[in-house]
Amino acid sequence: MKVINKIVDLQNELFDRRKEGKEIGLVPTMGALHEGHASLVKRSVKENGVTVVSVFLNPTQFNFKSIVAMIGYSIL
Repeated sequence: MKVINKIVDLQNELFDRRKEGKEIGLVPTMGALHEGHASLVKRSVKENGVTVVSVFLNPTQFNFKSIVAMIGYSIL
C-alpha cells in the first residue's frame, strides 16, 4: 500500500500504471470508513490492477481540528 498526499504524485503513479496496461479502480470515501468501504475495496482489488481509495474530510462537515489531533495532518 502506498499513501500519496499530493495530486501530482498520484497523477504520476497512475500514469505509470496505465502505461503497464493496468485498469484503475477508485473507492471514494468521506472519511468515516466502515465495512461497506472495505467490501468496495476488496471488489476493486479483485477487478482492477490498481485500487485507489480517497479519504476526503470535509472541514465544514466534521470537527476538523479534533480529526487532525486524532489521526494527524500528514494523511489528509
